[in-house]
Amino acid sequence: EYRKLCPVLSIRGSILDRQGTELAVSTFVQSLGAHPNRLPDTNNLSTQLANRLNLSRSQIQKILSKNRSFVWIKRHLTPQQAEAIQAFKEEQLNKAKTCASSPKDNGNPKKSLEAMYLIPEARRFYPHRSLAGPVLGFCNIDGQGLEGLEAQFDQHLYGKPLKCMNLLDARGHIIISSEKELAHQTMGDNLILTIDRTIQYIAEKALANGVEQWHAAGGLAVVVRPQTGEVLAMAQSPTFDPNNFNQYSKEQYQNRALTIAFEPGSTFKIFTVAAALDAGVVRPADQFHCGHGVFKIGNSGVIHDIHPYGILTVSDIIKKSSNIGAAKVGMRVNGALMDKYLQDFGFGQRTGLCFPGESCGLYRTLKFCRSPIDRVTVNFGQGVSITAIQLAMALASLGNEGVLMKPLLVKEIINQQGQIVKQFKPEAVRQVVSPATAHKMLAIMQTVTESGGTGTEAAPAGYSVAGKTGTAQKLIGGRYSHSKFNALFIGLVPAEKPVLAIVVLIDEPKGAIYGGVVAAPVFREIAARTMRFLGYYPKIEPVVNPLLATKIVECNLEVGKADTEPVNGPLTVMPDFQGQTIRQVLKSLHRSGLRCHIEGSGVAVSQQPEPGVPITPESICLIRFKPES
Repeated sequence: EYRKLCPVLSIRGSILDRQGTELAVSTFVQSLGAHPNRLPDTNNLSTQLANRLNLSRSQIQKILSKNRSFVWIKRHLTPQQAEAIQAFKEEQLNKAKTCASSPKDNGNPKKSLEAMYLIPEARRFYPHRSLAGPVLGFCNIDGQGLEGLEAQFDQHLYGKPLKCMNLLDARGHIIISSEKELAHQTMGDNLILTIDRTIQYIAEKALANGVEQWHAAGGLAVVVRPQTGEVLAMAQSPTFDPNNFNQYSKEQYQNRALTIAFEPGSTFKIFTVAAALDAGVVRPADQFHCGHGVFKIGNSGVIHDIHPYGILTVSDIIKKSSNIGAAKVGMRVNGALMDKYLQDFGFGQRTGLCFPGESCGLYRTLKFCRSPIDRVTVNFGQGVSITAIQLAMALASLGNEGVLMKPLLVKEIINQQGQIVKQFKPEAVRQVVSPATAHKMLAIMQTVTESGGTGTEAAPAGYSVAGKTGTAQKLIGGRYSHSKFNALFIGLVPAEKPVLAIVVLIDEPKGAIYGGVVAAPVFREIAARTMRFLGYYPKIEPVVNPLLATKIVECNLEVGKADTEPVNGPLTVMPDFQGQTIRQVLKSLHRSGLRCHIEGSGVAVSQQPEPGVPITPESICLIRFKPES
């Protein structure tokens, strides 16, 4: 007998959501190891193990031929594989008992048993599979965090490596061990997140549906509490399952809400207007002439609007999403002061979120702009790049009396005795605009989701929304693409006293490109389901009278002969259906091939896309009808 210091198996701490639901845990599995120099017949053993481990004989032979004192034959066996190995060892043991050979005989199977071990190891397991995968990250086979929160908090999660004094017999078998007494000391701390599993699921499901519907390249969604900065959900599509991370590329398991910067397009207009209001250079009712869709900036370029607007108020500039209007509002603010406001909103700098690989985006101050138009286009979201988390936090500040909060992903770190090791409390970064300005912006942004606004599809029944649509051309090879866009909708709900700030981005949608058509319905789904889950119920329940209930119809408009002249061939711009009946709309689009969603009954009161917007044969339009008064 002799004593020996042996390592105690370290158990990684768990990651839990804000309700205590386990998102990442460690479980015990068996691994198979061996001492190759003590194995009498590796050829026969390789044959015996191959089928049981789902490996080839040559693979096992290669492992056992290594000139090492110890090798892993296979780690993290399945329960079936572990049972098969255990059964094989028992079979060999019984064979050894009846073997007539002497113990020194190399043919005795007992030697193989003594040189081959099933060793318990901890394996990381993610019970909800792909849920929040890019946020959680993953570990390698040795239990070390490689990506996401697993990597960022590896020191806390990994636990303490300890050794215990064991009493062993002459053959090295443990007789007495103090490992159990020390096991609790090796366990890592637990992370309690601000993420809510249910809200995360809601966001991921709605986003995936939107990406699928529009055959998009991908999408992002972030849900934040404005008053605390707590991130309740951070979703992306496509996502990945950290249980099988090696089946995905590095790009797939990046948390793109923090690592990928994009041009925000028209969503950025709310920050331009907020700065101008706070600086006192404009008021919501001030009027600007929008040049009937054309605005020349000296000799450096021309700005266009999709619609030829004339005079618009500041409020209407946001409601109608006028590039020219936003440009002119921004030009009222001194350049250095505008830089300060936009940087105070958090653009061009990391949010301070404890997450590896966070991008700071790109914000060029006045002195780095190469031409006058470079400066002007920033006012409506071109020439600036931001991350989804930056956009979410800046938006949230308008729902928090103008105060920018630091985002929170982790609430607490707790040890295995339930004691708080570290607590992350809500932290105000700075006052960006005054409470009065923030309230004005909420009122202005609410008009976006009301009749005549670009985001009518974003407001769930019974909830008010202060939001903004965005359609941003993507930069491809240093040039703006005319075929690839990001469709966005950002909003606060309810508008009067926001509980949630939500950002939705759909990357490269096909068939439609506008944020009010593509991203707004995803926002609506996330907002409605999350508000209900949190206990905020709609003020007005939908009418359930079958005679008055809204009808939703999807049709390819292959109708009978029209009384009026039909549109032949693909349309190039969206017609104006205001005041027409459903029958008139269907007839006017006869043979066009345009797919259309129809809501309600009576006469047309709103539509997406709006009249005059360029469309393709693959476009899908939405037309809302209400009974004539």
